[in-house]
Amino acid sequence: MKTGEEKQIIKKIKQGDVGAYSILIDKYRHMVYTLALQVLKNEPDAEEVAQDTFFKAYKALDSFEGRSAFSTWIYRIAYRQAISRLRKTKNREVSINEATFHPVESETPGDILWEGDRSKFLKEALKKLKGDEATILTLFYYEDKKVEEIVEITGLSPSNVKVKLFRGRQNLHKMLQSILRNEVDSLI
Repeated sequence: MKTGEEKQIIKKIKQGDVGAYSILIDKYRHMVYTLALQVLKNEPDAEEVAQDTFFKAYKALDSFEGRSAFSTWIYRIAYRQAISRLRKTKNREVSINEATFHPVESETPGDILWEGDRSKFLKEALKKLKGDEATILTLFYYEDKKVEEIVEITGLSPSNVKVKLFRGRQNLHKMLQSILRNEVDSLI
């Protein structure tokens, strides 16, 4: 969908065509969920944050002026919603780390390796990164967002985003080495 088409859809929604909003939901659903999941490391919470994000964005659509891309605007809402939820869940007795890093029992390491799906290894490594690193790497590499857009989404300074990108790449490399080493060791 081109920027002009997106602007037309937003205009329709603002004029009362509620059904047109489903087009934007379909386009951004996966990335909003992924962004929330990387912050929260918890699927049910990420699903709820994604729903809350689209609801909040719809209610605030009149305030969207189009100075930035709609994707930047909605990702910023999703990021803030996820951070807010994370703060609330930190008060729970169950540790986020305990709820996050259980191995998937339905897949053996051999299954994953034989599939030849590198994205599974990347997703697994991204899940294990701390803080904003996974979110920033995803926005930069998967969503092709520029540093300036990531600054707008996260509210971090440009230098902070650059540092987190650098450290995130280093930590992702270490995680991938560890994961792949474990995969190879389990086969031998």
